[in-house]
Amino acid sequence: MAESVLAAGKAAIRRFLRPFLLIQLVAAALVVAYHVDARVRAVCAALAAWKAAGGLPLAAATAAFAGGVLPEVAKLAAQRGRAPAGLRGRGGEIAFNMSFFALNGVLVDRLYVVEAALFGTDARVATVAAKVAFDQFVFTPPWLALVTALYLWRRHGFSTSATLRALRGEGFPRFVRGRIVPLLLPDWFFWIPMVTVIYAFPVPLQFLLFILALAAWSLILVMIASGGASAGDGTSATLDA
Repeated sequence: MAESVLAAGKAAIRRFLRPFLLIQLVAAALVVAYHVDARVRAVCAALAAWKAAGGLPLAAATAAFAGGVLPEVAKLAAQRGRAPAGLRGRGGEIAFNMSFFALNGVLVDRLYVVEAALFGTDARVATVAAKVAFDQFVFTPPWLALVTALYLWRRHGFSTSATLRALRGEGFPRFVRGRIVPLLLPDWFFWIPMVTVIYAFPVPLQFLLFILALAAWSLILVMIASGGASAGDGTSATLDA
């Protein structure tokens, strides 16, 4: 039983292994460049000032673009000549995705602020490890369950009663085994290394690196996933801090 539950998550990791590793290596190289190159630090300082000036509205807008708009642009580019048909009738779905990622961006921005207050603002190994553990094992599982339920609600035409019936029909243990656990594996495989790199950055820059990782994650889901598994499907519910 356990093997069948984990099979989908393992398959996703095998499928996305190379792009996952590439993005993680690029992010790690960026952190190294930040610490050894004054020009990189100067650019990052300017971006941090821009982020601070924009506040939460900017966090919401950039996350909505990275997770909700950019995948649609990628799909249009991949469906040259079929773009109008690709968008027809999907306005509500796209608006939902943008709204979700805007909310996700605000929550992640606040998560980094809370973690800085709880664990400190330095990049020592103990501090980074504490933030990673809190992020991925305290924040992620319940947030992932809520996100999965939200996408289930969307698939049931935004009907709360139909969604509750579906959840009651599955039962909580089956919901966790069938929907949450398979998503946690690729989520952890990608995001544990990514947030480790993110938390090695100064606090004002952490959200900006998260946005880059979110954009890359969304594009991977669009360009590699097949059979309708795109950034707008339940697969994308694994997106997290």
